[in-house]
Amino acid sequence: MSEEHIQTTIARSLPHQYRVLVPILAQQEAVRLLPLAQALARLHNGSVTVLGIVEVPVESPLSDGLQDARRYRGTLSNVTEFHGEGPVEVRTLVRVGHTTTEAILAAVEEEQASLVLLGWQEERSSPERLFGPPIDELLRQPPCDIVVVKLQAETLWRRVLLPVRGGPHTPLACDAALALAELHNAAITVLYATDPRQPDNQAVRASLQSLRQMPRVQRWLERAIPAEQAILSEAADHQGIVLGVTGRRGDPEAPIGLLAERILRLSNETIVLVRHKLDYAEEQAQTIWQQQRDLSATVDRWFAENNFSSTEFEDLHRLVQIKRRQGLTISLGLPALNEEETLGNIITTLKEALMEQAPLLDEIVLIDSRSTDRTRDIARELGIPIHIHQDILPQYGSFPGKGEALWKSLYVLKGDIIAWIDTDIKNIHPRFVYGIIGPLLTESRLVYCKGFYRRPIRQGENLVASGGGRVTELTARPLLNLFYPELSGMLQPLSGEYAGRRTALEWLPFFTGYGVETGMLIDLLEQHGLNALSQVDLQERIHRNQELVPLSKMAFAIIQVVIQRLEQRHRLRMLEAVNQSMKLIQQTPDGQFHLELREIRDHERPPMATIPEYRQLRGMPPLLAGPEHMVESEG
Repeated sequence: MSEEHIQTTIARSLPHQYRVLVPILAQQEAVRLLPLAQALARLHNGSVTVLGIVEVPVESPLSDGLQDARRYRGTLSNVTEFHGEGPVEVRTLVRVGHTTTEAILAAVEEEQASLVLLGWQEERSSPERLFGPPIDELLRQPPCDIVVVKLQAETLWRRVLLPVRGGPHTPLACDAALALAELHNAAITVLYATDPRQPDNQAVRASLQSLRQMPRVQRWLERAIPAEQAILSEAADHQGIVLGVTGRRGDPEAPIGLLAERILRLSNETIVLVRHKLDYAEEQAQTIWQQQRDLSATVDRWFAENNFSSTEFEDLHRLVQIKRRQGLTISLGLPALNEEETLGNIITTLKEALMEQAPLLDEIVLIDSRSTDRTRDIARELGIPIHIHQDILPQYGSFPGKGEALWKSLYVLKGDIIAWIDTDIKNIHPRFVYGIIGPLLTESRLVYCKGFYRRPIRQGENLVASGGGRVTELTARPLLNLFYPELSGMLQPLSGEYAGRRTALEWLPFFTGYGVETGMLIDLLEQHGLNALSQVDLQERIHRNQELVPLSKMAFAIIQVVIQRLEQRHRLRMLEAVNQSMKLIQQTPDGQFHLELREIRDHERPPMATIPEYRQLRGMPPLLAGPEHMVESEG
């Protein structure tokens, strides 16, 4: 074992000392960096190692660097001549490598370096590449803490600007700012900028208050403007700026991120970029934070770009022209069960406005579930085709539920775009239909549009403006936010007014009951992505509000659907047969309580495009393999 190896082994067995490694990328620059290196080391009672690097061509053995290494050791004394004495030890080291990065990484490991300090000059940059090796590589995968400095000409220092947002690089940024301030006898300004377009994190703000007690902090600034604008507006009054950097995920050419790059290029002050080497727990937390931030930005953009108002589509003749130009047909399906109170007004209103005055709809069809009142009689009297969902494709049996009616309606509706609305709407208006159709006609990228609205609920003789949508707010939206956060911008995922392109709908599985809307949204997201989905404001909807027991059953079914989709995504099993029944609490007239066991289960129908009869009807070629759609009928 060599003497050098023995010394390294002994050093590693001793308590770890804070060591700043300064690779010489340019000799004059290294000389200028040494005072900062000593100031950083002094904060932790550490030392400084100046690293000279001899590069050997890749095709040559490293031993060819012997003579150059000897000469380099002799010249390193010039670099440390004026900085080798004092409270901070400065050592020199020469290492040989095929690349500068390789030599630095070897020295970091051997020296157990805590921090690598690198200098950068703008003339080395290009529009395509900010740094280049070795800085790019070290910032992307830091072997220890990394500090990159863009030094400006000597000047009279007064203040150092320290922008903070509470990320994992904040302690290192504080060290760098304090080292600069101590070195130049300057004050520190802490800047906390909050973008007014993004929610502020009050917990982070509170945690940063401790920085007010940091040595040399004389000013604390809060600005409600984007970070870049805030930093540049304060830069002229400061001689140095310290920034923590994280890089842009998935972009190897941008190791420090857009904000830091723009500050580096636009500011005339000394810039210090710091990147803390994250341990495993920090890396995981940072990854989760970045994913949440990226997802939040994606949903915010979707909400702005894919959120429509029905007022945008009030010009029905324009929609008819677009429809004809695209050669499309549009069907409206009306699923119903005992809706004699509202159905007549719905059909009359929509038929007059959307078929007679402006032929936007090619057909309106009642999909009845064996109503026992006058629902079918009313439709027949108004000249509307009627299909009983239990009698459609009877060879595949039939299940109760709205989802089953919607699935089977795909077989009888003829349009390229299919719209459905609930038939209990008391304040029907044509916007309930043209609102959900309009985005699909005007935006070819969209495959689905869902309505949302204010849902007042009746309490005695009064209508409470925001009382409706209880299952939406207490079950559906919390579950989607938790497991499918891409859908967190959907205001009313359970609304019964929506439209889609047949080409998308026919390849969706359909849950047969209460879970149909939830399953449809999740499957559309998985198959087509968030940007293909949209929602439209239909203003206000007044309808029949349900009692709590039916709403409880609805919530139970929706939870089952979400869990079933999670099972399929993660290939695990969470639901057993026992999870398909629910004990409902019932109260007798004399005030006694008892439990009533009900089976609540949404069956899942396969995509209609896999059904042979549908394929034949639509002129589609037969599938090579038969669909997995044979289910036991319940009726």
